[in-house]
Amino acid sequence: MKQLLGQFGRGTVVVLEGDMANPEGIDRAIQQYDPGFIFGIGHGLPDLYTVECTQEYLRVGSPREELMKGRIIHLNSCYTGARLGPSLVRKGALAFLGSVEPFFFYIAEPPCSSRASMTVFLAEHEAALSILRGRTARQAHMDRFHAYEKEIEYWLAGPGRDHPHAPLLARILQIDQSIAVMHGRGDASIAPPARAAVLPVQMATAIGFTAIAVSW
Repeated sequence: MKQLLGQFGRGTVVVLEGDMANPEGIDRAIQQYDPGFIFGIGHGLPDLYTVECTQEYLRVGSPREELMKGRIIHLNSCYTGARLGPSLVRKGALAFLGSVEPFFFYIAEPPCSSRASMTVFLAEHEAALSILRGRTARQAHMDRFHAYEKEIEYWLAGPGRDHPHAPLLARILQIDQSIAVMHGRGDASIAPPARAAVLPVQMATAIGFTAIAVSW
């Protein structure tokens, strides 16, 4: 995501990672910048989203849901599109993008070292990039869908078809595409003059995992 953000020369994008991606740091950034868009990477459950060191940040029914009012939220994490996303929209968030089941990714190669290791994120994060370009939540959701199609084609019929795990990579993409959802106002956007965007990123590791595809 940090590599992809290099293409944006306007507006304010605040990236919080490591120790800065804790609940208090995220709250401070939201209060300081009043972002129109919040994108988060972290572990999730149907009712819960966590940040650095799996600290709880958002839970259905928690007072912090009020902080999401008037904003577009995109959480790249397991399950949060099932109940947390709809709850945030009911409490005033403009739109929510996320996944309703476990989000899978490939760990047989080091993170960010290859197209294979990044493929699901290249597809999923297209929605966030679209929001930052000023497109609506519905357009961003469709851009995400088409990005998944592009990645699937890359592994099934394109340059990636000779990769030893090409069929598995395509299958992982198909699963993640099938669980991607959008809730709320499809016409919501942060079109110019855009407010800031805050991106808290949990620094997750895959230590101890032996599977090639794991859920986030």
